[in-house]
Amino acid sequence: MLTRCRTASLFFLTLFTLWAGGCTEVSTGITPRAGKGRVVTDLSGRRVTIPARVDRVACLEVLGYEKMFLLGQTDKIALMYASNAPWMERTNPKVKEIPSFVGEPNFEELLRRQIPLAFFRYNPEQTAAKLSALGIPGLVSQPLQQGWGSAGEFTASTKQALRLYGEVLGAAASAQAELWCSYYDARIRYVTGRISRLPQAGRPRVYYLRGPDALTTQGAHSNTAWYGEMAGADMFNKQLGAEGKGTVSLEELVRWNPEYIFVGRQYSRDLVLQDPRWRDLKAVREGKVISLPEGVFFWDGSTEGVLLMEFLAKTLHPDLFRDLDMAKEIKDYYRRFYRYPLSDDEADKILRGLSPDGRQVNSLRN
Repeated sequence: MLTRCRTASLFFLTLFTLWAGGCTEVSTGITPRAGKGRVVTDLSGRRVTIPARVDRVACLEVLGYEKMFLLGQTDKIALMYASNAPWMERTNPKVKEIPSFVGEPNFEELLRRQIPLAFFRYNPEQTAAKLSALGIPGLVSQPLQQGWGSAGEFTASTKQALRLYGEVLGAAASAQAELWCSYYDARIRYVTGRISRLPQAGRPRVYYLRGPDALTTQGAHSNTAWYGEMAGADMFNKQLGAEGKGTVSLEELVRWNPEYIFVGRQYSRDLVLQDPRWRDLKAVREGKVISLPEGVFFWDGSTEGVLLMEFLAKTLHPDLFRDLDMAKEIKDYYRRFYRYPLSDDEADKILRGLSPDGRQVNSLRN
């Protein structure tokens, strides 16, 4: 009974101090021995004491796995948020052996498994307090704000998120994170350098269909909005709020009349093509309703978003990017960062928005 009271007291004390705005130094209930702990700053600005060496983590947010995979650290995942993104198992069959969950994690399970650290994003106040009450350091590993005010802010935040994982996981992971950040910067310079020559009037109107229905997209300052802008698109997202997802009306789309519709997350193009209400849109009339590639995670949210930017640029402005071979680019990316040698057939399937078995799968549903 005494233990339960102490745990409850710590839970509510932590909830108050962490999120009332008066304190950014987080005590997790663990007091490291001298020289056995270190302090890192997470993506909410909280300074959190974590173990000096981290060999097991819980990925309580859906983007955690692909970052761990990119950094070569999946052997340290003790629990992960479940996702059936199309190329996850093909590139790493051992992912099936990692315990997973959907929805709310079982926090007592983290304690039972003796997991020393968790990455999280969802329900941040509640999750931070629950982890702290159990004595488990927790790091916010996705930005808490709804979108970014500029492409520069967006790209800086993307690199910061991966660097956080690298900082936590050790020197080898940190070095890999820096290699990726250098690659990321170089590819952005390559694309935006050429797009800068385009007049604003030369940018085609683009609608991103995020799913699960045809009228759900992402917000004005989302990943797809910034990658699309950098790729030389006039994104419909700009007309929406900053939130991550947004529902639009068909009347708005008809008035805006997109020249391209990109269908994401392996939803079917039939959401548009089989609905007669869409048939007069320019993108439909000209056969420019296009399935987006998806990979180890979905390109609208993961580190593979850099490939999304290139794919959009190549599709929208083929004359500017005659030298960009997307199959070669994807194969190089998977070899360099995932240590996976894509075959020509596999690269072709990814580019056509197909899973390894050649199907289009309506996968993650949120």
